[in-house]
Amino acid sequence: MDCYGKTNAKFDEPLMKTKTLIKMYKQSIGLFPKKYLSFLFSVFFFFSCSSDYIDPLDNTVDGNSDPNPTQIASSGSFVYAPTPLGTFGTSPQTFGIRNDKKLSDYEAIATNMAPYNTDEFPDFGSVVCIIIEDGKFEYIGTGVLINSQWIITAAHNFIEPEKSKKLPALSAINILVGNDPNNPSKTLKVSQVIVHPQWTISDGGFEKGTDLALVKLSSPITNITPANLNLDINGEKDKAYIWTCGFGDYSGQAGQNKDDYSKKHAMVNVLDRIVNGLSSSVGGVNYNGGLLAFDFDAPDGKYNTLGDNIVNVQEYDLGKGNSSPEALEMEGGTIEGDSGSPIFVKINGVWKVCGLLHGGIDNVASGVKDSSYGDISVYTRTASAASWIQSVIN
Repeated sequence: MDCYGKTNAKFDEPLMKTKTLIKMYKQSIGLFPKKYLSFLFSVFFFFSCSSDYIDPLDNTVDGNSDPNPTQIASSGSFVYAPTPLGTFGTSPQTFGIRNDKKLSDYEAIATNMAPYNTDEFPDFGSVVCIIIEDGKFEYIGTGVLINSQWIITAAHNFIEPEKSKKLPALSAINILVGNDPNNPSKTLKVSQVIVHPQWTISDGGFEKGTDLALVKLSSPITNITPANLNLDINGEKDKAYIWTCGFGDYSGQAGQNKDDYSKKHAMVNVLDRIVNGLSSSVGGVNYNGGLLAFDFDAPDGKYNTLGDNIVNVQEYDLGKGNSSPEALEMEGGTIEGDSGSPIFVKINGVWKVCGLLHGGIDNVASGVKDSSYGDISVYTRTASAASWIQSVIN
C-alpha cells in the first residue's frame, strides 16, 4: 500500500530516486528534503512505488495530437460529463491527471474562481498544505480545516507506526493557507497533534480504517470557512460524484519548477466503494473504522480496476462492487503529497468531507502504475470514526 505523503532527502546520485534504492534507504533515513530530489516517493508499507517519469501534459501520445485540448466550459455540467468510450485508441500512462488535460485546469478549479464558484463545486478554501521540516528532512501532506482551530488529516503524515511512535516536534510543523504554498496567504503553527489510538499500534495498513489525525492550531483562524465534516454513517451514497483536493507533488513533471511546491488542485471522480463495520480495540476501548475508494478511469475505458474481475489482497479489503469504465471530463487520481487530502461528497445539498486520503493500492492490474490510469485511491471514512473525532474536538 502506497501512502501519498511526500518526503525527500539530499543524495549525491540522481539515480537515488529508483525503487530499489528507495528500499535501501527507507529504514535508515525515513523522511527526505524537497529541493534536491523532487520525484522520490515516500513508501513505508510493504509495497514499493514506481518512480517512472511520466509527462501528463504530452498531447501527442495515444494518437491525440491536438495541441489545444478541450477546455472546461463555464458550467460544471461539462466537468461531470463522461468521455465517450473509444475516443482514444489506447491508454498510455499518465500521472494524477488525464493526459489530455492541463494541470492548470485542475489548479483553476481549486481556486473556486468563476466559473467554479457555484454550488456544483465544494469550497476548497479549507484545504491546507502541511509542511514538516526539521533540517534533515521535509515532508509534504494535505489537510482540511473543520472548525476555526482544528484540521483533520491522515495520521501517517506524522507517524510511520512500523518505524516510530514519536511525533515530530510541533515547532517543525507549518500549515500553509492558500492556493500556492510557495506564496501562502498565511502560515499557521500548531499546538497539538492527536493521532488515532489504533493507528499508533498498527502496521501502517489501511485495513482498520483508522489512519486519522487531528491537528489543533495555536490560535483560531477566522477568515476561512471551515469544511462541513460528515459524521452520518448513512450520508454517502454509492456512485455519487465526489471531489478531491490536495497539494500532490507535480514538480517532477514537464513544465513544472522542480524546486517549487505544487499548487492546490482539485479533480472529480465517482465513489466506487463504501466500507463500514471495521473494528479494533486499544486498551479495552473499541473503535470503529471505515473506508471509501475510487479508481482512476482512462478516457478509452481501459483499466477499470474496480469494475474488473482482478482482485488483489488489498483490493479485497474494499469489498465487492462495480465501477463504470467511463472517465469524467476532469477526472483524476491521487499522488504523493495528497496524503490527508479530503474527499467531498454532496449530502442533502451540502458538500461535506467524508474521508481523508490514506494512499493508493499497488499492483491492481498488469501494467498499472502508481497514480496512473487504473490506480485505486483509498480514504479513511470520517463517519465511521465519528465518536473518536467528536471526543477530541468537543
